[in-house]
Amino acid sequence: MIEVEIQAHHANIPPLHLLKAEQLPASRSAITGMMNQRIADALRTVIDITPEDSDRRALAAVDAALACLTAPAAATKYNDAERNALPEDLYEEHDLFFGAIRVTGNSVETFTYTMLQALRSQLNDALSAGTSLSSCERAQLRGAFWTTFHELWRIGVAGTPFEYAARARTQGTGIGLDDVKGDPLIRWRLGHQVFFALIQALIVSVGCLEECLKDDPDDIESACRLLEEATVLMIGSGASLRYAGDFTRTHYTDAVRPAMMPPHISPKFSGLQLRDHRILLKLLNRVKPLLASPAPAVDKSYRRLLDAMSTAYDAHIDVCSRFGGDRESSLRAPGSRVPAVEILERFRDRRVGAATPDRPAE
Repeated sequence: MIEVEIQAHHANIPPLHLLKAEQLPASRSAITGMMNQRIADALRTVIDITPEDSDRRALAAVDAALACLTAPAAATKYNDAERNALPEDLYEEHDLFFGAIRVTGNSVETFTYTMLQALRSQLNDALSAGTSLSSCERAQLRGAFWTTFHELWRIGVAGTPFEYAARARTQGTGIGLDDVKGDPLIRWRLGHQVFFALIQALIVSVGCLEECLKDDPDDIESACRLLEEATVLMIGSGASLRYAGDFTRTHYTDAVRPAMMPPHISPKFSGLQLRDHRILLKLLNRVKPLLASPAPAVDKSYRRLLDAMSTAYDAHIDVCSRFGGDRESSLRAPGSRVPAVEILERFRDRRVGAATPDRPAE
């Protein structure tokens, strides 16, 4: 048993299996090239679940879809070149704290497994421990996952022999739930696992957009659809942060914040250390030049994505403020006189600005 599995077990959360961000199927050609019948069957099992279906029915479909796939078996670590390429933070310690295991394997099957696994944990946790999220926030969170399932189906399955051979796995009743207590540290970790999965989904979606803009810039419909899907994912990522912080300020002060401080963890630990998030930002910066003179419809869709990106940062800021970050310093800057919220606002403005094309909106 590898170390992170032990950590996840002690925290009473299931580990989340993640590809390294560089190995995600971040193009339409990668999705079609690595598609197989197991993935098609898993997607067939979940794509007909609608927003009107209960969380229990959704959970039953997710369990059945996971049974179609081969669980990732090979754990991997970052090599020196990968660490040196993005040396700013302790990514492996970040993964360890939140129960993430980096794995190798068929990139599309592993990515699909990751999305189903993160969704399964979230649905089980919400059904068992409850949630105070609004119906709109719950819909945003759930919609982000189903957007990914439909995107994978459209790109890799629809119109192929996989579609005609696809068979939905028989679903159970969705009655049996894992025993989950209302532990704020469990909610914090599971909520971040959902965030990690959605950031990976964004990398896949924006990577497909980059390929589309490069290879077929006149395909306005496909570019707009990919942008609209990325917008849903970005909004969902904000909802996942609200879910992660769905407990009281006292719970955060007494249980969550101390767990992210010495002697339990290295100084200056932060959820901002997600390597995948940095790679997403680099990908958005690669896409920006391709939008120098887009069709008006593409420009409008991209502007909505940037608005959603700002909203996702605002969700992080709201959670931080609710837990005292409007007055206290960030864990990344202990002793600083600058409140954590102000640091997050600077991150938001800098990163949204960096992704904005250097021209006025039409």
